[in-house]
Amino acid sequence: MPKEMWGIFFLFLTACGDSSMNQNMPSVAFTLNDSIDSMLATSSMKLTQDCNSTICFYEFSTSSKSENKGTATIDPGSQPLILNDIVSAAFITHKTGSIDKANIRIAAFPSNSEHTKSLDYFNSTLAKLKAAGWQRYIFPNEARIPGFEARKFNTFDEVLGIPVGTGPWGDPALQLSKADWLSRPTIKTWHFTKGGNYLLFSVHRENSPQAPLELGSYLFSLNFETEAEFYKNFVPNENQDDWVKLLPAELKRMAQERAQTEARLKQMGIAIDEDYQDPPIKALE
Repeated sequence: MPKEMWGIFFLFLTACGDSSMNQNMPSVAFTLNDSIDSMLATSSMKLTQDCNSTICFYEFSTSSKSENKGTATIDPGSQPLILNDIVSAAFITHKTGSIDKANIRIAAFPSNSEHTKSLDYFNSTLAKLKAAGWQRYIFPNEARIPGFEARKFNTFDEVLGIPVGTGPWGDPALQLSKADWLSRPTIKTWHFTKGGNYLLFSVHRENSPQAPLELGSYLFSLNFETEAEFYKNFVPNENQDDWVKLLPAELKRMAQERAQTEARLKQMGIAIDEDYQDPPIKALE
């Protein structure tokens, strides 16, 4: 999204919603693949519903200035992940009525706060994710490069001249200094997996025009997907109904691409994380 559009979005977060919502903090607890009705029965978060013949959206939004931002508990029964300061949330179901996707957006600090506050918040969120069982995910066609090798690459988010989505810069074990944090693109992503589900954790930053090296506005986004929703994207849109049938051939091709890239990197003296194993795909078992 262009920089000016993010500016508009940050203004929207500040302006939208009712800052005088319930005295009780709006809360929701959910697990992907569980029934949306079960989630709604225990939720104090006011969710609007929008459905068509195949899909339903259940959405929450409030102002970033609200004193009653939302709270979400993911996987409440085992290794829960608790997220606060939620300014928007969306839960998506299809015909089965189970939760297929969830998108949560967090504004932890006011606009133009110190960059170091958001860096600390980012690190604390990574710690929460680890404690809740979420682990680094690497696309099957991308090399398994550990974070400590990131400085050996001259171009951010590129390996051997090819853009990557899960390179060493996205290793949650990589410790970032303030300089590292500010040198990253204004939109940066980290990928995780847990128990057959997948998470894209994104940080959106807009530096303050007056003090860009000290202050900025941040939006943290966590997009959760079930196994089916995640791997459907590995095949063409028109064939997504047949993703289980088509996925093995695509994974084989991607594995070959990874092997070729890793062989070249090893020749260059770049370490490969041989301990990393692709997560099992339940639908293919």
